[in-house]
Amino acid sequence: MLPSLPYTTYLIDLDGVIYRGNELLPGAQEFIAWLDANHKKYLFLTNNSFASETQVLEKLTRLGIASDTSHVLGAGQAAVQNIAHRFPAATVYLVGEEPMRNMLLAHHLRVAALDDARADVVLVGLDRTFDYKKLTNAVQAIMAGAAFIAVNRDPRLPVVGGLIPGCGAMVAAIEAASGITPEVVGKPEPTLLLEAMRLLASTPEETVMIGDTLSVDILAGKNAATHTIFVLSGSNSLADEEKYQVKPDHIYQDVAALLKEVES
Repeated sequence: MLPSLPYTTYLIDLDGVIYRGNELLPGAQEFIAWLDANHKKYLFLTNNSFASETQVLEKLTRLGIASDTSHVLGAGQAAVQNIAHRFPAATVYLVGEEPMRNMLLAHHLRVAALDDARADVVLVGLDRTFDYKKLTNAVQAIMAGAAFIAVNRDPRLPVVGGLIPGCGAMVAAIEAASGITPEVVGKPEPTLLLEAMRLLASTPEETVMIGDTLSVDILAGKNAATHTIFVLSGSNSLADEEKYQVKPDHIYQDVAALLKEVES
């Protein structure tokens, strides 16, 4: 139960909570409408270092949920924002693609040349042109003292037709060669949620993380000290929850059941 609904801020996973693949899940549209009507602060969170906020919004629009970039935060964007306020005007060696480079420049950060191992920060996201030169320069920068920040550790990325190596594959190579463990922004680490709360000017006490994966979403909420809601419409089941040592604060079949509760 959600006594008196104390939450002002909702951090919401997408796949398994709002949609499954290309299918909108029960109650999703109505729940977002309720958040808007009740002036709640909320962000859709995604670990994806490749899909931009615009691509997320396009998918939501196709499924019937109208939103804007102020309600979407990806781990790539959160990583750049985190670097910008921790290392203002830093030089960043980027293992990543053009959208992430543009985000760095938009936050007044300098992007090192690909053959220049001098940098304050090494940022690693998905990079489909990753090669030995990038591996070498990233490792040299880290061993010279650069901060090592990874968007996520996801080893594979689902795409049309199958799977491709994900951000975690590049991270693992650089970690193995440098001997340095990276800071990870994406869930289940807390940084994505902490950046979300910083953007929304919210505290953990007033914030709830809604997700379908115990070891990713719910653990991220616990790591960021937020409240947590586990929905059974995605990856994990009630049987999984009974065996998992990290317990969510609330459990609902889906956001339709959650909406029914908050409206009662």
